[in-house]
Amino acid sequence: MTQRNGFRGWRWLVLWWHNFFILWSTIDCQTHYSIQEELKQGSVVGNLAKDLGLSLSEIFDRKLSVASEAGKQYFTVDAGKGELVMNDRTDREALCGQSASC
Repeated sequence: MTQRNGFRGWRWLVLWWHNFFILWSTIDCQTHYSIQEELKQGSVVGNLAKDLGLSLSEIFDRKLSVASEAGKQYFTVDAGKGELVMNDRTDREALCGQSASC
């Protein structure tokens, strides 16, 4: 009886991890854009709705936003058009210093 309960617990744990990794791979999404240095404020970088396969209503309902690790919000999402827009000019030297890849 004890072995049977242990087997059920083990099987449930394996199933849980399996489902966790399946969901993680479907939730995790990255989109990369290349932009020119000193791009003007208000310039459109890309169409997030198109690139992520979302409708405009889904972008609005999900309250899509862009997070920045730099501490400054260089981009914003125009929910009406689904576009990624520049908030402020970028300066490569200020962001990356002497790093070769940025």
